[in-house]
Amino acid sequence: GKYTLPTITTSFRNHKNVGSHVGYTEFRTGATEYLFQSVSPLVIHEAQRQLQLVFPPHGKVPPNLITVHMRWGDKIGVGKEMMGVNASMYVQAVQQILNDRTTTKAGNKHDDAVAHVYLATEDPKAVQAFTTEAPTPWKIYVDQFFHDMLQYRATNEQNQSIDVYNQAIASSRKTKGRAGLVAIASLLLAMESNDFVLTTASNWSRLMNELRKGILNPRCNNCTTLIDLQPANKLQSS
Repeated sequence: GKYTLPTITTSFRNHKNVGSHVGYTEFRTGATEYLFQSVSPLVIHEAQRQLQLVFPPHGKVPPNLITVHMRWGDKIGVGKEMMGVNASMYVQAVQQILNDRTTTKAGNKHDDAVAHVYLATEDPKAVQAFTTEAPTPWKIYVDQFFHDMLQYRATNEQNQSIDVYNQAIASSRKTKGRAGLVAIASLLLAMESNDFVLTTASNWSRLMNELRKGILNPRCNNCTTLIDLQPANKLQSS
């Protein structure tokens, strides 16, 4: 192909903005685009399985889907990956997207009462908080990673899910690596949206955003939108 990882790396080193926030961001986006230009059939099969489960009964993605990624849990707080963003801010961001949407080609306004939200998170507290804050008519589809990995979350003596640093390592060990496959497939489902509510201070949100910019936008003439509730700083982008 036109691009190889060594070519991308060499281009990055020679980039006039190397060392700058812009240079790092462009490199990450380009590298992500390269890594996802060809997806394993195993991942495609897993994504198809998740489609059937997340969007029953036929796995059909609803129109005007909005992806919301809530990074809560063990990396939230002072000195950690990012500061917390409460559920009401995510709900307000979704409502802003609904308010900003233009009329359809037929001239009919989108029906805000039936918003469709793909909620990407691994935290039960985040799911509960968002569904509680969201207006009743909204349709909320929680990603399959949450459901599949819930049984592997650490619990306390009361058998309640707790935040333990980097549970991904433990769940990957317990599932013999399947957790990674489920996560990547759920990421593909998140890309079925044109509108995103993210916190790019989080690594997973940043990956979603790089796929949005590097793969979705070039294919749809920059049709996607983003509300970033906690942008990445220069250090995180590097």
